[in-house]
Amino acid sequence: MACGMFTGFGGSEARVAVTKDGTVVYEPAVLTPGLLGTGFVPGAPGPTPQTQLSPGGLAVSSNDGARWRFVAPGEATWTPQDDQIYVDRRTGRIFWYAMQPNPIPTTGGVPVQDDLPLGYSNLLTSANDGRTWRHVALPGYLASENPRFMTAVAPKGQTAPKGYPDVAYWCGNNALFVYVGRECWRSLDGGLSWSFASVLFTRGPSQRPECGGNEEQFNDGDGNYPEAAPDGSLYVMVVCGGNTFLARSTDEAATWPIVRVHGTPLTIPAADELRVDASGNFYAVHKDGDRLLLSVSRDRGLTWSPPVNVVAPDATRLDQWFVAVGKPGQVAFAYLAGDGNGPGYEALHTMTKDGLAGQPTFLSAIGNDPAHPLNASTGQPAKDDFIGVDLAPDGSAWGAYYADCTPDAPECAQGGAPDIEANRAFAVHLIS
Repeated sequence: MACGMFTGFGGSEARVAVTKDGTVVYEPAVLTPGLLGTGFVPGAPGPTPQTQLSPGGLAVSSNDGARWRFVAPGEATWTPQDDQIYVDRRTGRIFWYAMQPNPIPTTGGVPVQDDLPLGYSNLLTSANDGRTWRHVALPGYLASENPRFMTAVAPKGQTAPKGYPDVAYWCGNNALFVYVGRECWRSLDGGLSWSFASVLFTRGPSQRPECGGNEEQFNDGDGNYPEAAPDGSLYVMVVCGGNTFLARSTDEAATWPIVRVHGTPLTIPAADELRVDASGNFYAVHKDGDRLLLSVSRDRGLTWSPPVNVVAPDATRLDQWFVAVGKPGQVAFAYLAGDGNGPGYEALHTMTKDGLAGQPTFLSAIGNDPAHPLNASTGQPAKDDFIGVDLAPDGSAWGAYYADCTPDAPECAQGGAPDIEANRAFAVHLIS
């Protein structure tokens, strides 16, 4: 059963995460400023213009989406583009990245010295479902686009965290549009402070001998970010020279040597995203036309199952998608596919509880009303850089989408004309 719902806020590039107690955190929740910046009044009549530069925060629900509340992390609003949400499954702690406060200067809890347009990577964390937050600004980043977090136990022999059970990691590109390098930081206190760990990728000929002088492939939308194994080691895909290698860090992201088997660099099938579950099983997903191909490895990448297509039957025009894993064998996908009747997209969900089986069983459902596909007001597709999905502790899946803006929707109109930037945040809950 799939249940689709609007959060009541504007939408944009979307992610979703579920905390330990089942609280759902959707990002972003975009606000629409009133006349001359006088503020946002929920439910007020009249046009509510929205752009990519409108202020935003998070939408949080503690009752399976029946009601959503607005959360301003760090007592501030933020630019609602390129943000990233992550929840440590062991503790329920929320980690959130935001590009910059919005408006600037902010009147919230961001220190004055950190209140700089596009000048920092803003990392925020909450241990209580978003009620209170701690903020850290990492210098040297010009609007890092689409970075990611990860948490893991400390590897054997490495520095143990203090006051928090896991080591937290954040990796991101150091500039918007000009992808000079991808760098990683670590935190040993649950995100209250961060220290630089390593450079993961750089432009120009790779320093990794396995790449043969070819450049490492990374940009604004790739999935080459670290995933944690149960022993605290981190794995990341390294794509160069037409090969996909696995690199492994056993020193808390300080170094990333390519995995070798009997002296030979380990390559894996081409993949767009890699996931690792709590038992150390690997899940690789590759988009091939209108197919999403899932392969599984039980031996940390040495051998892989034959790829299986997870996309719902008859789905076409596959576009944005994302994948999450939960307990061993649990895999969930959110994706946009054509509805077959025009430029709109369906908010599709697919999940399996036996992804490790030889022939997994997949459940698929459409989250939106089929009579109202996700569509922007001018016929633009309901998408941007990304959408999101996460598995809740109870095994259900949540997807994050946005749009369903039509010319007659007041939140999509500005001065009586359609606002092509405006969208509504749309969430889907899939219960098997």
